[in-house]
Amino acid sequence: MIAGCVVLYNPDDKLIENILSYRSQLDELFVVDNSTHNTSALQEKLKKYQNITYINNKGNQGIAHALNTGAIEAERKNYKWLLTMDQDSRFINHDFFALMNEKKDESIGIYAASYTNNYDRWILPYSENFNDIHFVITSGNLLNLNAWRVCGKFEEKLFIDEVDHDFCLKLRTHNYKILTSKKIFIVHSVGEEYIKSNKRPIKALHPPLRYYYIARNGFYIVKKYFFSDFKFAFMRCYYLLKCLIKIIVCYPDKRKYFKYFLEGIRDFIKSKYGIYGS
Repeated sequence: MIAGCVVLYNPDDKLIENILSYRSQLDELFVVDNSTHNTSALQEKLKKYQNITYINNKGNQGIAHALNTGAIEAERKNYKWLLTMDQDSRFINHDFFALMNEKKDESIGIYAASYTNNYDRWILPYSENFNDIHFVITSGNLLNLNAWRVCGKFEEKLFIDEVDHDFCLKLRTHNYKILTSKKIFIVHSVGEEYIKSNKRPIKALHPPLRYYYIARNGFYIVKKYFFSDFKFAFMRCYYLLKCLIKIIVCYPDKRKYFKYFLEGIRDFIKSKYGIYGS
């Protein structure tokens, strides 16, 4: 028996199409809604499907809280595995679920579909169908709920950003493996925005406020895993440096981006977490 959890935040019209790409393969799907907009019309549409349970978080509680909500409900109903999905993700076919119908190894923390060929530079061959991987995003994962409980669940104080890295590192600390499919991919959309520089458009994946979380949580994760996984900590420092350089060199509204980045560092030093401004 497999349950699923999809996290919503002010979704667009493609949501139902995405959900239908995997709903029929699940015994139950928990739709956890972090939306700040009115979603009553969406709720009416979801009522058409018998195996969907809608959970309204009554505001944005963060990705970690939403995933934990779905996992708690799944565990309460005696499910052992939970498919975690973003609202913008969908499966192209059901091959992933055919693989999952094989006997599942309890030493595996996550079985994951891939959304790119080279997301993780530390890929190791594991079997005919899977690679052993360091990290996966939170979408397209079949999560071992026993491992989720043993490792301490998703870190809710992070709100967004680094939730996936933190959980994967906790799994590996507890000797659980993370496997990603060699053949099966999900379609995963990232909200992209292009900003203009003097020479050419620069792709900015996130609005200015997001850089608050990138900085705060990035330094948190570096500190937390500096000694247990120095290679990862070094790479996150490099990533944060690249973010800062891009803000200074490329962004036209650099003061706003820089302001949020510095506020993130400040709140990291103060150990102030949760939603911005709380």
